[in-house]
Amino acid sequence: MNRRAALAAGTAVVGTALGGIVVGEYEGDTSPAVPPLSATGTLLEDTDRETTYYELGGGDDGPTGVIIGGVHGDEVNGYRAAEAILDWTLAKGSLIVVPWADVAAIRANSREGPDGDLNRKFPAGEEPKTELARALWNLIVDTQPEIVVDLHRSRGIFETHDRWVGQAIFPTATGDALEHAETLVQDLNDEIVPRTLRFHRFTVGNELGGNRPMIIHKVGADLGTAGYIVELTEFLLDLETQVDWTTLIAARLLGAHGIERVAADR
Repeated sequence: MNRRAALAAGTAVVGTALGGIVVGEYEGDTSPAVPPLSATGTLLEDTDRETTYYELGGGDDGPTGVIIGGVHGDEVNGYRAAEAILDWTLAKGSLIVVPWADVAAIRANSREGPDGDLNRKFPAGEEPKTELARALWNLIVDTQPEIVVDLHRSRGIFETHDRWVGQAIFPTATGDALEHAETLVQDLNDEIVPRTLRFHRFTVGNELGGNRPMIIHKVGADLGTAGYIVELTEFLLDLETQVDWTTLIAARLLGAHGIERVAADR
């Protein structure tokens, strides 16, 4: 059975459209995104947590990745970047995109959904704690990815503002994830971050080893797969720039793992 067929068989519900998702209360444009392609499948169909995912590529035997946005509903750059990725054409590899992981939280423009913080429901070595977390985790497992990227935003800047973790990339303690994160951070700081925004230079955060009940911690600990939490900041950084940088970082990380977009795409 090929990976696409295995995916379809392994997930409980498969749909073909966006359904009734209205992800309102955005920053800026409040209109819902219109995906450029039909959904590959649906998680928790016919519930208030129902959300769709999409597959890009899939025409070769190259590596497979997973992109997740909207785990926290008020981190707009994450799901906006995931929406932008739906426009990509892949030159190599395959990609599963979950743009609106916690759609109820997105609708409310809130960090947490009805079951609390989705990114605290994934203890390593145990079953995820909510129905939505289990559905998302099963999708990741069925995808058999070489890389998982979770897109986020923080209020402040890592190691500058107390508590906050923006402008950092947190790799799993597996394989060469740390090396890829270090290379990417150096490139971003050299090529992308203006000198006038020196406080917005990117940093590599601590390696994720499974000691916290978060998606990427679990990806590294339970699957031994490379994973990354990407954290932008809303501090003195407009939403358009947040989305652009988040999308670029996702592209660079995927490329480091052999998943390449067509160069002409933005």
